[in-house]
Amino acid sequence: VAVREGAPVSPPALPGWHQFPVRDTIAAELGCPVQVDNDANVMALGERHAGTGRPFDDFLYVKLGDAVGCGLVLGGALYRGAASGAGDIGHLQLTEDGPLCGCGNTGCVEAYCGDSALVREAVTAARAGRSTALADRLAAAGTLTVTDVAAAATAGDPAAQTLVRDAARRLGQVLVGLVSFVNPAIVIIGGAAPGIGPVLLAEIRGVVYRRSTPLATGSMPIVLSDLDDRAGLVGAARLVSDQVFAAR
Repeated sequence: VAVREGAPVSPPALPGWHQFPVRDTIAAELGCPVQVDNDANVMALGERHAGTGRPFDDFLYVKLGDAVGCGLVLGGALYRGAASGAGDIGHLQLTEDGPLCGCGNTGCVEAYCGDSALVREAVTAARAGRSTALADRLAAAGTLTVTDVAAAATAGDPAAQTLVRDAARRLGQVLVGLVSFVNPAIVIIGGAAPGIGPVLLAEIRGVVYRRSTPLATGSMPIVLSDLDDRAGLVGAARLVSDQVFAAR
């Protein structure tokens, strides 16, 4: 999202919306000022205002879901970068020969760790006979969702748990680099499907704490968001209030 222009720029998750004037269109419809920002940024603001991030001036908020992103709070303020593109970790390339991503490249973080990736691997596991629970659900519904994967993993299905751990391990590999580069005080993870947070967290912690330097991680917790899906709502309110009072 180009914040200054109030429009998305070639968003892989929203084909056809390139440079659509979201801010100006909604402002004209409602007759009031409008703010537009990336969802991970807004969620990071929510955490900074009313979540686990309140006591920290420097932290990373990692947003999972269909799209994977990261909001950076540095020096107590949201950091967007020169063109509002900071934190776009979903399209960092993990492997050259990996699965095709929605952005058109292969092996991206999102192609391994996004909700669609989990569902894709779950369908493969179900059809290959590696998971009775997923196979039964696929036969009954004709499709699978990330909620189905989470439910199977929470119920102890080995194949579903393996899928979640594999995705978490790859995300942890990305966080190793981010933690070493940014040196945040805390890493907050949100957007995980209900029930799989603890499995994700355990795997991510294992990778990050094992592979990052002691200086960077010695006192750095990695936690799940306590605001969960409210982080975006709180952050959006904060985005608007900051704009209003800054103008005054």
